[in-house]
Amino acid sequence: MKIFSSILIAAFLFTGVAVIAQSTEKLTINPGDPTFRMKYENVDFHGKFSVQVLSDSTNNYYLVDFSKFRDKYEKVFFMSLIFQEGKVVDLDGDFTHDKIWFLSDLKYSIKEINGLFQDLKDKVIKNSDMLSDVQKAEWLRTNDKYK
Repeated sequence: MKIFSSILIAAFLFTGVAVIAQSTEKLTINPGDPTFRMKYENVDFHGKFSVQVLSDSTNNYYLVDFSKFRDKYEKVFFMSLIFQEGKVVDLDGDFTHDKIWFLSDLKYSIKEINGLFQDLKDKVIKNSDMLSDVQKAEWLRTNDKYK
């Protein structure tokens, strides 16, 4: 009985260490892989523009609902604002998808990053509403890095 108990405790400790080691590993995020994308196709945004989906020992990973943008101008303008902020990194870049992947260092709270995404979305919509289609097309001609 003591041998059985010792084996059981050893097995528990071994699996416990394995679980801890897995939780601190770096995740492989590959938005270009259709199989990866499919795993997160039905993420519920709960009415929000962005949601933190995964995390590892250094980063939080977010999905942003690009279906909320009306046209390519808004998507590209949003990305230009993201790059200026420096807190978030785009992992995707394929605007044909409704959900775009980003990462942010753990030093930034989830609330802060989701707030940043929402604030930038609001700026984009406000800016877009003030410009004509001709002005948007001209801006895209000189600023669209996603051609």
